Amino acid sequence: MKLKLSIRITNKLRPHHTHYDKPKQSHMKYTISFKTDVRPLLNLAAPLALNGLILSAPWFFETLFLAHLGPTILAAGSLVSWLYGTLNVILFGTLSAINILVAHEHGAKNQENIALIARDGLVLAVMLAMVAFMLLWNGAQILLLFGQPPSIVALASSYLHPLAWSVVANFLFIACLEVLVGVGYTQIVLLFSIITTLLIVICSYVLIFGKWGFPALGIAGAGWGMAISDWITIIALFAYISCFKKYRIYFRKIFHISRLSYLIELLRIGFPIGFMYCAEVAFFFVLALMMGVLGSEMQAANQIALQYLGIFISMIFSIAQAVTVRMGHLIGANERRAAEKAGYVGIVIAALMMSMVAVIYWVSPRLLISVDIDIYNPVNFSLLSQIESLLAISAIFQIFEAIRISFFGALRALKDTRFTMFVSILSFWCIALPAGYIFAIPLHIGATGFWYGMVLGAAVSVFLLQWRFQWKIASDAGVDR
Repeated sequence: MKLKLSIRITNKLRPHHTHYDKPKQSHMKYTISFKTDVRPLLNLAAPLALNGLILSAPWFFETLFLAHLGPTILAAGSLVSWLYGTLNVILFGTLSAINILVAHEHGAKNQENIALIARDGLVLAVMLAMVAFMLLWNGAQILLLFGQPPSIVALASSYLHPLAWSVVANFLFIACLEVLVGVGYTQIVLLFSIITTLLIVICSYVLIFGKWGFPALGIAGAGWGMAISDWITIIALFAYISCFKKYRIYFRKIFHISRLSYLIELLRIGFPIGFMYCAEVAFFFVLALMMGVLGSEMQAANQIALQYLGIFISMIFSIAQAVTVRMGHLIGANERRAAEKAGYVGIVIAALMMSMVAVIYWVSPRLLISVDIDIYNPVNFSLLSQIESLLAISAIFQIFEAIRISFFGALRALKDTRFTMFVSILSFWCIALPAGYIFAIPLHIGATGFWYGMVLGAAVSVFLLQWRFQWKIASDAGVDR
């Protein structure tokens, strides 16, 4: 099956590889083949989407288990989730640079360089894990600085200390998976994500409640459950890799002593990604606080809207990661026009997916809302109306977000991460937050005003990223146009 995709692209062509030629316009028509363009992306994205959903499951079950121990324990657990989650998005974002470099070298069929990137990536994982260990071990002091009650912090500390022992294993695990994602082995990534999730859920349940003859450790059992599971998983993954040559070949230099030639490049590409994730997580945290100014009902409605935003956007991040890997392979193979086409195909797929979600938001919002609240209880009618309003605007926001995040994936394939970081900060902190505040408070629009601000920020972001993507493609392609 083939489709005609017409895209107008304005680029600076450089006929003699100079940087001073007058810009010219080119009008390009792509022939999109499902077999060669769409299916490779879907083959990468589908396991990664499932992987993202599966890896979010342990925290869901941890919350569920701790809720059975009482509201005080649950409050302490939520503090740990906030601290650990914020820390992870920064450090995991940095480690995601591994798959970007690996994808380029895989496209160029350079296994020697992939092995060196894998070694340097594992070294970086250990370095970041040491930082994470110190922060988690001293997490109680951080929580106290944020004004949390000492009694809650004491409980959180009993969770944080065993959790700190998991980070080395966890970060090594993530680094290995990033290598495998970069070469396109997403099925094995999905398999081990399922294994580690099952282990965490089972071990945490056993140690929290004291099942099968083990002592009931309460909230500390959640931390030990993760630590034990992560170490079992990384040992199993290393054993599995060593048994198969097709995986082992990419890790054969992890004990090779030489200059860490890729470490600086991993930090250069990865740190802006991590900082961008941190800025976005912080924005939604501030959004929740500002919603609280409008009342607890508005805050609750916002939380439910964010709940679905998080689920569906995780799928878009998977498509973006697939775009990064697919484009990296093609760029490494010096097929730049095919890489450009792959980028646009991924953006279209993401936009279409979120458009279908938008239809559900607009046509049957109560179907989703009924998961969280009783939609037939008159007490909830006011809350129900607020949630429906937020979901209607969220539908528009998520379409723009799908395009924005997909452009991030395409630009990362071009090793452009600093621009995306600046655009993310601009769209969320310089446009969405102030505009949302003006809409919500001075203009008296209410909670929906903040979401209108987010739509505005995302739309501006898409415009800037579209310009940057075309400029980068033109700059890298030169006369290949």
